[in-house]
Amino acid sequence: MANHGFDPATAGALTETGTADAVSFARHYIANPDLVTRLALGRELAPGDPNTYYTGGAGGYVDYPTADLAERHP
Repeated sequence: MANHGFDPATAGALTETGTADAVSFARHYIANPDLVTRLALGRELAPGDPNTYYTGGAGGYVDYPTADLAERHP
């Protein structure tokens, strides 16, 4: 399993070549509650805000919109 700083294209290359069996997207997942859908549809990933990680509040964890909402309300 590979982790840290991979984008979808690099992750795909790692799994296709057998370099990794799986690639995780921990930080991308925080900012993209619909990460699996975004990856499957080739949608752009929302940037995260590391200043809000591990602060104990809801900001930065539950306030990122899904791709559908972001497209309707830019």
